[in-house]
Amino acid sequence: MSPATDDHPHSVPVEDLLRSLSSDPERGLSQEQAQAALKRYGPNAFAKIKPRPWWSFLLSQFKSPMVGLLALAAVVSLTTGEILDASAIFIVILLNALIGFFTEFRAEKAMEALRSMTSPNARVVRNGSVAVVSAEKVVPGDLLLLEAGDIVPADARLLESRNLALDEASLTGESMPVEKNVCCLPAETPLAERLNCVFSGTAVVRGNAKALVFATGTDSELGRISMLLESVKKHSTPLEERLEQFSRFLIVLVGSIAFLVFALGVFQGRGLFKMFETGIALAVAAVPEGLPFVATMTLAIGVHRMAKQKALVRNLSSVETLGSTTVICTDKTGTLTLNDMTVRLVLPVCDEQGRTLLQTAVLCNNAKLEQSGDIGDPMEIALLRAAREKGMNLEEVKMRFPRTGENPFDSRTMTMETFHGVWKALKGAPEKVLSQTNHIWTEEGIRPMEEQDRKHWLERAEEISGQGMRSLAFAWGNEKEGLAFVGLIGIIDPPRPEVKDAVSACHEAGIRVVMVTGDHLATARSIAKEVGILCPLHPDSLEGKELELLDEKSLSSKIAAVSVIARVAPEHKLKIVQAFQAAGETVAMTGDGVNDAVALKQADVGIAMGIQGTEVSKESSDLILQDDRFSTIVNAIDEGRRIFGNIRKSVLFLLCCNLSEVFTVLFAVLSRLPAILLPLQILWINLITDVLPALSLALDPAEPGTMRHPPMPRSERILTPRHLRLILFYGTLMSLGVLFVSLAVLRTSPESPEKAVAMGFHAMVLSQLFFVFNVRNHSLFRKPGQIFSNPTLILSVLVSIGVQVFITHIAIFQKVLSIHPLQLPEWGLILAGALLPTALAQIHKFALGR
Repeated sequence: MSPATDDHPHSVPVEDLLRSLSSDPERGLSQEQAQAALKRYGPNAFAKIKPRPWWSFLLSQFKSPMVGLLALAAVVSLTTGEILDASAIFIVILLNALIGFFTEFRAEKAMEALRSMTSPNARVVRNGSVAVVSAEKVVPGDLLLLEAGDIVPADARLLESRNLALDEASLTGESMPVEKNVCCLPAETPLAERLNCVFSGTAVVRGNAKALVFATGTDSELGRISMLLESVKKHSTPLEERLEQFSRFLIVLVGSIAFLVFALGVFQGRGLFKMFETGIALAVAAVPEGLPFVATMTLAIGVHRMAKQKALVRNLSSVETLGSTTVICTDKTGTLTLNDMTVRLVLPVCDEQGRTLLQTAVLCNNAKLEQSGDIGDPMEIALLRAAREKGMNLEEVKMRFPRTGENPFDSRTMTMETFHGVWKALKGAPEKVLSQTNHIWTEEGIRPMEEQDRKHWLERAEEISGQGMRSLAFAWGNEKEGLAFVGLIGIIDPPRPEVKDAVSACHEAGIRVVMVTGDHLATARSIAKEVGILCPLHPDSLEGKELELLDEKSLSSKIAAVSVIARVAPEHKLKIVQAFQAAGETVAMTGDGVNDAVALKQADVGIAMGIQGTEVSKESSDLILQDDRFSTIVNAIDEGRRIFGNIRKSVLFLLCCNLSEVFTVLFAVLSRLPAILLPLQILWINLITDVLPALSLALDPAEPGTMRHPPMPRSERILTPRHLRLILFYGTLMSLGVLFVSLAVLRTSPESPEKAVAMGFHAMVLSQLFFVFNVRNHSLFRKPGQIFSNPTLILSVLVSIGVQVFITHIAIFQKVLSIHPLQLPEWGLILAGALLPTALAQIHKFALGR
């Protein structure tokens, strides 16, 4: 670390800074000094991080408790001789791991992206001569020479500055080019206002300068971001937390079932080993082997659907996390706004002088509009575009008033002046232009300016600034009468057209939107008010310097009423996200700049902009908006809620089905009946119901009103007490349907218990296939058309029924599953027993008004 970085280099006198870095303001460093500094401070680069190997991604797929539970079930099945059962479970585990691996496999490239932003070469002064060196060899004490188009290679203090302006949007969030100067600043000056410094990775828009390097590599502002990125660790997602809780619940459930059956059987004198085997078999049957596969496939299908909506998902489980989002912390520049300077207001002194105002804006301008791309200061480009849109021929104006001289923009006078023969044009800050002009244009021509005129136009300029616009004043005149004030033009980076509706949709869905930007507070509040972020419920705003004074507890309480946070540094954004997370919020952070990268990585869901976003922000994110539209986030949240709803439906379906099998076998044990379901039959049932129907639920449309409900609390489990009651109720209903068929056969044909077992098996399969339509919230009696909302689900049920009927005629299945072909009346009895649970469940929903 250079000695200057500890002492606020923006506030240290230049002479002291030069002395501390052993540099000369004219000759720079000698080659020997540069070599010594390179050895002392290291290369101007970021430390290379060892990439995560592919096998690490694969192994991480096996870490969840659910996979551990399934593995235990498979091992138990192997020890009890159930080879087919164990094989099926192992195949499910492997498929689940492969899907997760291929979907999530990506290298951590954030550091490489940061490195790509730095300039490959730099012009420096060494030994009094100008030299071009690799950016990696720039050291503290070097004198940088900068001009328009350069990428700044290191953090440096300006020694000389001529009309210098930099684009710092990617680092600070400032939407306008930042005018630089050489004045010494107070130590407490925030990063975005350090006008006497230039920073690594930012771009020179215009002018030229000489600057003294004081920080390189990881000591630079860009380097600090890379270090922060390295220190941020991703938290588990709400879905991962809920599945972990659900796995713990299952462990208790299957353990209880195994112990209960074992104890009852031993009490009845059925044999210790036999009942141990039966208890284990039932516990394995209770585990929904297909759940990890179904959950992963549901997420993968969601990823595919979101890609069609221009949302590229980089982290599989973050798809569902979007549906749980309670707070969106959004950057302003390029996210809520177009990141394109636009003239919003043209305010001439009178209507008759509107053309004179635009003419002055065209002439006092160094930008160019070309087919290959516009060149120049973004604000000057905006002025030319506005004049052209008003029908002005730019080339004709320039030919009519050819430029004969220029006083370039000076950050001290805050004005630019051009000469056109006997005419001259002036542009700059309103207070500066108005103080330099003693005349004003009117409909008749020029008249002397009165103090009242000056006061009026200064007030108008303040109004424009209060609306978030950058106001520019213009004067036009000749040598005889002098310059005369001709009007004001307001320039703004406007909001994206769709943002207001998207913010409104977020509020309706119970999601809070907070603007977090490096831009000025007035501009931020203006844009926030225009798009609906600044609202009566959250009317307050905060600045970075205020935020620095707050501890975590104070910030958590203060932030509750804040909807705009301006002038923030990268570490502030991180602190903001952490404060929301500490308050129990699920935070989505959007951004497109280097300054957003750390917070993107810390957030529960990091959302980067695909078009205007830097590579750093993309590599730190979970989701990339390929169209840069804030409205795409709302679509993604809707999709996230649909996905979690469908995962919940799948869990409900699988557990109801598995529990119905347990209850059926348990009833047979308690009633001393023959085994109604055989172990291989249970395996087949789980195979035919867990695959096609459960997977088809992933394609179910969102329940009506999904985006009109508040997000689920992070603490809410996959299965609430209501769901647990439903599982017991529906599981019992299906068991009763199967028992109805089995007992009816045993009563009419007591001599053939095998027939009762076969028909009970068929009844269980069909009962579960019909039951898949019960996991939706609404009764089919109220919304009969809902049954056709997912054609894939209907097809999967019909195919599964066809397979079930078909296997009764296949010899190997007849032998393995103890089944045989049935007559039509027998199928009628099975159908009645299978439809009974679904009919009762639909009546139950109808009675509850669901």
